[in-house]
Amino acid sequence: MGLKLLVIALAACGATAQTLPDGSGKDLVETVCGTCHAPTRAATQHLTKKQWQSKVTEMLQEETDVPDSDVAAIVNYLAANFPPIKVNVNKAAAKEIAEGLELKPADAEAIVHYREQKGDFKTLDDLKKVPGVDTVKIESKRDLLEF
Repeated sequence: MGLKLLVIALAACGATAQTLPDGSGKDLVETVCGTCHAPTRAATQHLTKKQWQSKVTEMLQEETDVPDSDVAAIVNYLAANFPPIKVNVNKAAAKEIAEGLELKPADAEAIVHYREQKGDFKTLDDLKKVPGVDTVKIESKRDLLEF
């Protein structure tokens, strides 16, 4: 009975690993990340490249034997295959706006307050009218915006 469970568990691990999309760096994600958790855990997160860099660095802080080139390949793979989800600035809460657009919490609160006072945003230019919000930062996140 024990051997049967082991075979099932190993098959499940193999099936889990196969759910990652193909691409350069996939093997590193399976090997390096798989030492601590299921590599498919990444599929539940959608982060910017900067956020993936931070997450991978955090996860590997005690793994000093992973070369920088492998870390870069892992980050590139994750960023390409699990990019951030767009933020609907007309529906999202301030916390979601801050996290999704990498804005200061005060800027996200200002966006929500402005939306509540003036109504939904229709364009990027409407969003840029929010007083005190970093318009350069908003402009740089245009691909993540939904109205």
